[in-house]
Amino acid sequence: MASDAVLTLDGKTPRELGMGVFGKTQRPVLSSTVDNIQTVPGMHGAYDFGATMGPRSFELECAFMARNHIELQGRVSNLAAFLLDGDGRPRTMPVVFANQPDRQYMVRYSGDLQIDRIAGLGMFTLPFTAYDPFAYSTYLSHEINVDSLIVVDSDIYVDTGYIFPITSPQTLTVYNYGNQNAQPIIEISGAFSSLSLSVGGVVFRYNVPFAGTLTIDFKRKTAMAGALNVLQNTNGQFGKLPPGTSNIVIGGSGLNFTMTLKFRQKYA
Repeated sequence: MASDAVLTLDGKTPRELGMGVFGKTQRPVLSSTVDNIQTVPGMHGAYDFGATMGPRSFELECAFMARNHIELQGRVSNLAAFLLDGDGRPRTMPVVFANQPDRQYMVRYSGDLQIDRIAGLGMFTLPFTAYDPFAYSTYLSHEINVDSLIVVDSDIYVDTGYIFPITSPQTLTVYNYGNQNAQPIIEISGAFSSLSLSVGGVVFRYNVPFAGTLTIDFKRKTAMAGALNVLQNTNGQFGKLPPGTSNIVIGGSGLNFTMTLKFRQKYA
């Protein structure tokens, strides 16, 4: 169904799910704000302490078109099972819209799901909520290649490097093609005597000699050597990659490793 508003839902096309998703599907420009304000008795207005973004809701206008009411009920039951996990709880899944095939939202069924039936036709509105209201690229940075699903007029280049051999202190130029800050995972395979990484102007330090695979998660603020938590060997400072071009400054001694930068581009 080329006119479907949704390209895939958890990797399945609307056709594979036996339904169509129409163009009048509701996609808000942004989610609603969560405003942090404080009113004071006797004072006009309020103190504004900023805001965050709330969950983002989508309403997909859908239809089943079956040969008869029995086939229709089969498709309804299959969709119900698809939306739930093995314990009957709504599960989180990626949805990709047809007009942005390189981005996905992580959503789950949230709300009420009624259906209007006329013989083999079933019309319904499928409500989804993205509790993380931002879109993310369908690919990880270090996996970008000629097979990645990237829109034709995108600024992304398939030869952008995110895997670097490191044998001395140096400054690397990296690219964040999203329009929001990215919090990468940096994987280091090899050895060093001491290490510092300046990401977005914030310096992360590993204070003891290391050999093996070190995984530094800038979003979860963790440092792991395999299954072992080694955060106590660091200064616990984690930066962010701003949109566009920025530098990662690598310092330290005894550097002999491969560094892989892993993240999804993030979009408002």
